[in-house]
Amino acid sequence: MKTLSRRTLLRGAGGIAIGLPLLDAMIGRSHAGQEGPTPRFIVFFSANGTIAERWSPVGTFDDFVLDDPSDPNRILAPLEPHRDHLLVLEGLDMQSRQHGPGGNGHDLGMGHMLTATDLVVGPSGVGEFSHLPDGTVGGPSIDQAIADVIGTETAFRSIEFGARALLDLDRQLTSRMCYRGSFEVLPPENDPRAAFDAFFTQLGADPAELAQLRARRHSVLDRVKEDFNQLDAKLGGNDRQKLEAHLQAIREIEQSLDAEGGPLAGCALPELPSLDDNFDPNANDNYPLVGQLQMDLMTMALACDITRVSSLQWSTAQSGVRFTWLGQNDSHHSLSHEADNDADARAQLTAINHWYAEQFAYLLTKLEGQAEGEGTLLDNTVVLWVNEQGNGDTHSRDEIPFVVAGNYDGRLQPGRWLQYDQRAHNDLYLSLLQTFGSNASTFGNPEVNGGPLTNL
Repeated sequence: MKTLSRRTLLRGAGGIAIGLPLLDAMIGRSHAGQEGPTPRFIVFFSANGTIAERWSPVGTFDDFVLDDPSDPNRILAPLEPHRDHLLVLEGLDMQSRQHGPGGNGHDLGMGHMLTATDLVVGPSGVGEFSHLPDGTVGGPSIDQAIADVIGTETAFRSIEFGARALLDLDRQLTSRMCYRGSFEVLPPENDPRAAFDAFFTQLGADPAELAQLRARRHSVLDRVKEDFNQLDAKLGGNDRQKLEAHLQAIREIEQSLDAEGGPLAGCALPELPSLDDNFDPNANDNYPLVGQLQMDLMTMALACDITRVSSLQWSTAQSGVRFTWLGQNDSHHSLSHEADNDADARAQLTAINHWYAEQFAYLLTKLEGQAEGEGTLLDNTVVLWVNEQGNGDTHSRDEIPFVVAGNYDGRLQPGRWLQYDQRAHNDLYLSLLQTFGSNASTFGNPEVNGGPLTNL
């Protein structure tokens, strides 16, 4: 069987290009599983800390529950169906925040969260509430360090998605999390329509060309039918099933983004309207729909090997999102500063973090639904759920909540709740780097590195 390039695209009339899922034919194997899997890495961010006693599992390190019937609505309860795919990590601190210039707690939290190294004061110096208005980080974020290892063979080295991850010009450090290096920020795309055009329609086209393309596009699949038929004849049965499922997923997302009628049947949120030209992706109440569309697109991007590294930034540090769909009116950030002294605020924050756990579960379900080799896309992906604070009220650098999901080539041992004794979060990132084959001996600030977490 002829080997296909991993960058094979279906091209149709009008220059439309669509990436393909990772097929057996792309890696020169006649049966899935004869060679090592393709690695992927995802960062999933939510803000403003957690409520520790409502977040922690119940039980022991290898015999625990996330959904306790005697204590319902715990934060991680939505992840119970995925428990065997999880590593729940406690006792990891952002020790790197003790070094380098100080600043506002959200600047420090967001800046150190993925880089674990000193901040850099920008030309404007220190501003109101100790923010560093145009400050930056001292090194790459962990997603970009991993991209250096696994992201060099794909059309996109990494893809950054956002949901209301809007830039605050007065507090830039609070708004961004992914960096190639100092002053090399990678902003997320907050509009799923723009993301679809950029990554799945015509790579590299300018906005005017994309607008013309959308206006004349009735269906991407109709325009690539000829190439699809030619490719389909060359594939084995397993590849053909994967390709057809992938193309159907593309059709569903395309319809949900551009349909003029009601929402697509099977849409994750069928009560919400399909996106039209007047849809505002940054409107507060569109937050859930935008996030789920971004996770759908992310799954597709990983499945068709457009990228192997991706991230989803839900809002920003100091998130002002109001969770109206949970019956709340106050902003997430303002609630986080009431929680230590207000039972109602604690209950609302628990509900917010429980909702984010539902979104994390949605992403894991999407990944698990993509067959790959003898397993699923989730089996070949490491997903890291991060937060910039431990306690949102005090801006604590200690006890940062981390969840790792998935696996890569069986190199992790999920299904465990691991409790550490004040280990630096650098050590987790070094472990992940080495999991993906890096020879690095430190990550971030070497002064706080204690070596990899070997028991992962």
